[in-house]
Amino acid sequence: MARRATKIAQTRQQGGFVLLLDAGDSLVGDADPARKSQGQSSVTVMNMLGYDAMALGPQDLSLGLSVLRQRMAEAKFAVLSANAVVSATGELLATPYMIREFGGRKVAIVGLSGGSGTAEIVVRDPLKTAQTIVAQLASQADVVILLSHAGVTVDQKIADTVPGVALIVSSGPFALTMPWRSEKTGTLIVHADEAQPGHAGRRLGIAALTFESSGKMGQPNWQRVDLGPEIADDPAMTEWIQKQLGQ
Repeated sequence: MARRATKIAQTRQQGGFVLLLDAGDSLVGDADPARKSQGQSSVTVMNMLGYDAMALGPQDLSLGLSVLRQRMAEAKFAVLSANAVVSATGELLATPYMIREFGGRKVAIVGLSGGSGTAEIVVRDPLKTAQTIVAQLASQADVVILLSHAGVTVDQKIADTVPGVALIVSSGPFALTMPWRSEKTGTLIVHADEAQPGHAGRRLGIAALTFESSGKMGQPNWQRVDLGPEIADDPAMTEWIQKQLGQ
């Protein structure tokens, strides 16, 4: 996380409008302090890094309704899911999307959860949800970005059949090593990293989105950045991590 903080700060210093996004399963993992704190430490880190939004993944939902609501209340960023529903009430668990304006352009970020849900939370079909919500956003936003934890196979179906999506930030099983573009709609799917035990947060994905003079969005430029030793650790983040680990 210390190298991630440095790279994020460097990107922001380059100027322009920056969105920091996550496609889910980032609250809990296989190690402390995230596991011990039930995701509270993860929310703290994401607040420190200045995240704008994250989607809820199945591991996030596994925290349970009460704990998850606590984490969402602690977050200074948007926690999104357009298809995770509270079983007892039928209401959406989280905000389905957010809209941000950059340089006169409105960008909608939609969260899609994957997995089979829990006893307390039902996960509705992400493809059908995407079809409905993207159509709703057509009159509200110039660009639609999906943060999807539905998995690459479902994301590719969404890309092929749901026009109006500029970019899908994909997470979940079957990680893509290279960007994938739909030949039918032009939608680009990117996957920054697949978390593995003891190796979460090794990479960042950076997508550069531009607009032509006509107002049409140009082709996104995507790169995966390995957070290797050539990137210096952020001192403040390093100090915080050491305190959490009792060092």
